[in-house]
Amino acid sequence: MCRAFTLSLHERGQIKVLSTAGYTVKQIADVVKRSRKAIINFLRYQEEYATKKSSGQPGKLNNREERTILWTVPNSPINASGIRRTCGIDVSKSTVWRMLNKCPNIVRSRMKKCPQLTQRHKDKRLCFGEIYARTLTLFNPKFRWRMCYGTG
Repeated sequence: MCRAFTLSLHERGQIKVLSTAGYTVKQIADVVKRSRKAIINFLRYQEEYATKKSSGQPGKLNNREERTILWTVPNSPINASGIRRTCGIDVSKSTVWRMLNKCPNIVRSRMKKCPQLTQRHKDKRLCFGEIYARTLTLFNPKFRWRMCYGTG
């Protein structure tokens, strides 16, 4: 069986009133429709009920630092240590990774390497540049002025 929800404020008030009126735990459980164990625990520890202390070490990043990281990351190919440097945050890179993995909207992946240019590609690019460098300068008014009059 799974754990039930904590008692609501209304149920807690009912339990207090019925308990002071002299009802037994079984009668209170029948009225409130909760287990006897839940009623006993509430009556025994009324002040501490539903005030569980947080367990574990508190996080290193505050909300502002988390927002800064999430704002920096989506459009940049930088790695975790680069993110730390750009955001100016003094935490380990694994902490940054953990924070990024927690956010469902950000999916980090390794960048793919592009193929190296072969000599044939380099020659074709150079040829293209030589052909269109002359064409583009004719239509640019600044260059047309230089070609006609020879001054800047």
